[in-house]
Amino acid sequence: MARRFSDDCRKLGIKIHGTFILGLPGETHETIEKTIRYAKEINPHTIQVSLAAPYPGTVLHKQAVENGWLNETKVITLVNPTGTQLSAIGYPHLSREEIYRGVEDFYKRFYFRPAKIWEIVREMLVSWEMMKRRLQEGVQFFQFLREHKA
Repeated sequence: MARRFSDDCRKLGIKIHGTFILGLPGETHETIEKTIRYAKEINPHTIQVSLAAPYPGTVLHKQAVENGWLNETKVITLVNPTGTQLSAIGYPHLSREEIYRGVEDFYKRFYFRPAKIWEIVREMLVSWEMMKRRLQEGVQFFQFLREHKA
């Protein structure tokens, strides 16, 4: 259904923003890979990739505590001091670090494709306002990648 929706929107000139979450229960290296491939296939105009956040009082938090998915202190840290998301949940088969790195990999593999780069450049060439907006977003994106490596 999402594939058809994406195709229909594209034909009508409607831009789609795709949102994805990594690190939910059941996540594996394979499901991360499958999600990235899916995002590239449906090719929304822009994407946002978030990490699963086990807020206290939620079912996910209860599951994380019961199953030992939170760090040893059970303190939930969702962002670092600069505001970059952190992976609060880790699994025996998929560490917090692997989930965290999955976000960076997702963004790079989605946006660093020739067709996607050309789509963004073409959009910038048509509108000075879009040029300024995309350049600002580009700076923020590379800052995110630099922060993510820290």
